[in-house]
Amino acid sequence: MNKSCFILIAHGSKKPEWAVPFQKLTDDLRKELGAEAVHLCFMENMHPTLLEVAPEIMKTSVRKCRLVPLFMAKGNHFRQDIPALIEEMKRSYPELETELLEPIGLHPLFFELMGTVIKSL
Repeated sequence: MNKSCFILIAHGSKKPEWAVPFQKLTDDLRKELGAEAVHLCFMENMHPTLLEVAPEIMKTSVRKCRLVPLFMAKGNHFRQDIPALIEEMKRSYPELETELLEPIGLHPLFFELMGTVIKSL
């Protein structure tokens, strides 16, 4: 069976408290989907990185990863950095299938949620 997981990709910060909401999201999703089904990584200034998450995933039965950029739009990390990291992952772990999803900020439900929150303020 080819189990899959989500890898949530956040930007990262030099301030550890910045990651708290992303860690909470990851923990909440793990409670619902299982510990192997959700991983969190960061693009810069924090760990783990995408390349550090891959060997941890390889210790499980998961062989398909859906990468979810927790970004509002398609910036340089999405267009250049993440694809380069995916290529590096493929060289090290060719049996690990990856699918890069659109940034979460472009999902229609995200826009709807933001509108609901703004109108409730």
